[in-house]
Amino acid sequence: MQESRVGLLAGGGELPLEFLKSAREKGIRTTTFAVSGITEKRVEELSDEVVWIKPLKLGKFLKELKKRKLKRIAVLGKIEHSEALKLKNLDLTAVKFLMSLKDFKPESLIKGVFGEIEKAGVEVISPEEFLKHLLIPPGTVLGPKPDEETLKDMKFGMEVARKIAAMDIGQTVVVKKGTVVAVEGVEGTDRCIERGAELSSGGFVVCKAARPHQDMRIDVPTVGEKTVELVKRLGGKGIAIEGGKTFVVTPERIGELCLRQRLPFITL
Repeated sequence: MQESRVGLLAGGGELPLEFLKSAREKGIRTTTFAVSGITEKRVEELSDEVVWIKPLKLGKFLKELKKRKLKRIAVLGKIEHSEALKLKNLDLTAVKFLMSLKDFKPESLIKGVFGEIEKAGVEVISPEEFLKHLLIPPGTVLGPKPDEETLKDMKFGMEVARKIAAMDIGQTVVVKKGTVVAVEGVEGTDRCIERGAELSSGGFVVCKAARPHQDMRIDVPTVGEKTVELVKRLGGKGIAIEGGKTFVVTPERIGELCLRQRLPFITL
């Protein structure tokens, strides 16, 4: 029998909200651990219980997690990698945790946090069972079909994006006329796109890829309406993502938006 309660460690963005909506539809109660200043306040409306925790207070989170005796938890949403690198506002548990890591790569940080959660006797689950409807298969076109030049840039950009994802550098690249204009590092997707737009003066495509053997519990690529609007506003020609391994938040609305904006959006 499925456990009737699930935890959620929620970062920023829409994805945690989609998880909570799905859990409610399935009749599963939720306890959300929300990060002050990062997590959307709308989690209050969708969760059965919300525990607010200040950023990088790992000890407080683990204490609250143990208190609730949950059996499973998902981890979703954006918490920028750069926050951990600043080494500010850490509690003692977080300091000890970071000192125990071999490096500060995103996957190392996330897997390390998973290890601390599992030490507390809680299983870290894939959110896929709640978010399957957001995984769009390869070969899908949302919006208009790309022209030949745009499709060529998309295919090239996806090759590069897969390579940087495999190296745990980032997930996103910006390409124009067969040239890599920007590669995502610790700054995050939006700032990478903004930098690429500035350097290319428009006419670029954005490509986002998963790791070769993507653990669906860890930092799954995600695209929402804000990304589509940003790319269009900055003069982009299209978006390509990894089919079946990228969460597309509100795919129907994104399809309508891309048609309206005449912005090709494809899965490869």
